[in-house]
Amino acid sequence: MGVLTAERIKLTSTRSPMWCTALTVVFALGMAALFSLLVNVSVNEYHRQLANGHPMLAEDPSPGNSIAGLGITGASQGMPGFGYIMIMILAALAITSEYRFGTIRATFLAAPNRTVVLLAKAGLIAVAAAVLSVVLTLLSFLIFKVMLSQDAGRNMSLSHGDAHVFYSVPIFVALVVFLAVGVGTLIRQSAGALSLLIVWPVLIEPIVGAFGKVGRNIEVFLPFQNAGRFLGTAGGGDLPWHWGPWGALVYFAVVVAIIFGGALFVVNKRDA
Repeated sequence: MGVLTAERIKLTSTRSPMWCTALTVVFALGMAALFSLLVNVSVNEYHRQLANGHPMLAEDPSPGNSIAGLGITGASQGMPGFGYIMIMILAALAITSEYRFGTIRATFLAAPNRTVVLLAKAGLIAVAAAVLSVVLTLLSFLIFKVMLSQDAGRNMSLSHGDAHVFYSVPIFVALVVFLAVGVGTLIRQSAGALSLLIVWPVLIEPIVGAFGKVGRNIEVFLPFQNAGRFLGTAGGGDLPWHWGPWGALVYFAVVVAIIFGGALFVVNKRDA
């Protein structure tokens, strides 16, 4: 209990978590407001073309509830999820900053069980980030409902719409927190950890998928692509998936567990 209290004080008394949280809120809600305007234009244009008998789009672009997670998880059209990236930055800095300023030594002296310290740190941030993602997803949903026209927003409903986004986003966010803390613990330096966590989902994995058939066969085994499969944001409907959305979540969770488990092993073996 004392370890959790100590981690809570660290989390709420430093600037970087506050800035990362504020930017996450701005990105999530700002993207909802911006895309509601774009969706209105797309739907109006679709109906105009449909009335003329020459629609350019095969399907009505009116979105469902899944668009509420756009600002956190991104979209399948290559747009990264700014919200979850900011959360990963927050989680990684929570551990790398301790190594940078040398406070990790005092932490381990006060709580010699390093596994408990790391689990408390990651667990606390994961719960806080998951709750934040739920609130932002609901607020984004309300922004879309308010700003979308009646035609554009007719598929969005809390009572009759798909509720997948409201539980998939916090599950994903909690997992990326453990991933970020694990990477931060293994690398120790903020610049290296943040570079890897940003480049990995935004640049490395999308590039792999660009290498034709071979790239697509590899892409289905990449962690963030599997997370996208679970969230419904993974691009390329022709990808040769070997499992469904829940199988993809398990795959991503296993990768996170391996990295975090490696961090626990290393942190108990080497000097602080």
